[in-house]
Amino acid sequence: MRTRVIFAILACIAIAGCSGGGGVGLGTQNQNSQATQQEIAQAGTEAAFGPVELGSLQVGLFNGDMGVPLSNARAPLTFAAAANGSCNNGIEYTVTPGPGSNQTTYETKYFYDKACANLSKDVLAVATMNSASSETIVRTATTYNLAGLLLTTRKANFSITGAPGDFAAVITGNVYIGTSSSAAVDFGHQFTVAPQSSNVSTIAANSGRVVNNGNPHINESFGHMGVLSNGTMTTDGSGDITFAGSHAGTFFKGPLGALTLSSTPPFTVSGGTELGTNNVSGSVEFNNLCDIVAVSFTGTLWNGDAIAVTSTGTPPGVAINGTITNPSGANVATFSVDQNGNGIITFANGQQALIYDWHVVR
Repeated sequence: MRTRVIFAILACIAIAGCSGGGGVGLGTQNQNSQATQQEIAQAGTEAAFGPVELGSLQVGLFNGDMGVPLSNARAPLTFAAAANGSCNNGIEYTVTPGPGSNQTTYETKYFYDKACANLSKDVLAVATMNSASSETIVRTATTYNLAGLLLTTRKANFSITGAPGDFAAVITGNVYIGTSSSAAVDFGHQFTVAPQSSNVSTIAANSGRVVNNGNPHINESFGHMGVLSNGTMTTDGSGDITFAGSHAGTFFKGPLGALTLSSTPPFTVSGGTELGTNNVSGSVEFNNLCDIVAVSFTGTLWNGDAIAVTSTGTPPGVAINGTITNPSGANVATFSVDQNGNGIITFANGQQALIYDWHVVR
């Protein structure tokens, strides 16, 4: 299976617990004593899912489902092993020239069933070749539950410069929950990828995000920014790609709506209270259908709590599970989501919240 991974994710993911972005935040001084156990769990979970979230955005740049970056070559239909627009084992993939002369529209639909009757996720991307060294992509991904109800809409803008396989990119966007017209998440990610051998590339990245959580039990905004170090992307004999690395980031919190994210890189969070820093390391593996194959990373949060994330199952049915424990080993929170990032977090006090598209939202 070819993992054209989510590459950048890894970058960030590499463990980045990545949610972060480089740069200096403008929050207040460290306020560890002001963070409740539930706030710690919220912030830690957001950091844990950062790498996977970014990977899901970037995998399309490497597996062909948004074409070949900075090339006129359109994505091979072998991406879904099916004819253009037909159902194949739960996936429909369509490539359409236009709407402009220098544009191509890509759409990938993922279904809960192999007969392509119950839609799970619809990814629509319009790629525009501005020049031989400049490309932009406007991508919209919507997810649905088994009843067909809209869960999330993720809008992302890609700006890519360089050459195929050796380029820099900036990704910015928002996540909307259900039919809400207000963004629950603002994110930004900057990365560069450079080939070192036939199967290994290095990755450098910074990223940041702000999550506005209106859950009555939370009702706050959380921010995270950080930088990836020692990032690598490795392709194995079967074509799966593994991202690995280490990520150091900074957490912020504030009243709902109080945090802001810079509009350009390096992405920084401002406002609110600076909680402290975290360090995470590990790896994430993807196949050529954008499916998660394996996740494994561990880290330490600002207050000494430990976080560990692993995966079980086989694609496309992989589950991502995590635990946060305090320095004495006591449970702070546990969480589990499917490969689309939808699931539940359970706090130590027994309260639960829904996770949609890699974010604790309700």
